[in-house]
Amino acid sequence: MPRYGRGLNREIVSAVNQGTIREPFSIAHVKSFTKAKGWEVPDTYLNVCLANAASDHHSVTYKKYFIALGNGKYRIKEEYKRTRI
Repeated sequence: MPRYGRGLNREIVSAVNQGTIREPFSIAHVKSFTKAKGWEVPDTYLNVCLANAASDHHSVTYKKYFIALGNGKYRIKEEYKRTRI
């Protein structure tokens, strides 16, 4: 069972689609979102979560929801915009 809602990356995608988090977003934006939800998410977990979900070289079973824009900024991939995951 996921520790943070339906899973942190899925919750981030939903928050972007609902307008709670604006694109491009950073770890600071996600941290504010998780604090508002009452989730104590370690910074290291946030860093790894976003990086892995944006890396084509990470595990083939790990969903790639994000595109890294550089300078710690991300956006969600087009196929996840406005869709319920």
